[in-house]
Amino acid sequence: MTDIIELERRVAAPEAAQKETAETQTWMAANLGRIASVQDQHTKGIAELKADMRELKADMKGLRADLPAMLADAVREGLKRR
Repeated sequence: MTDIIELERRVAAPEAAQKETAETQTWMAANLGRIASVQDQHTKGIAELKADMRELKADMKGLRADLPAMLADAVREGLKRR
């Protein structure tokens, strides 16, 4: 009788582990899709930020080039009003 109980215990342990493994795989399949989606959204957001930064840098370079003339014009205008 002990042999049958021992065999049942030996069979039950792998069956329980297999069930747990299947549940884990199901959970992973459900969540990995969501994780990939969030990662894609973040990647797109970073690409948009990089594009915005390039545009901002270009605007700043233009402003840096135009600023001396703008300042000179403002000073001239101020002197004319006096």
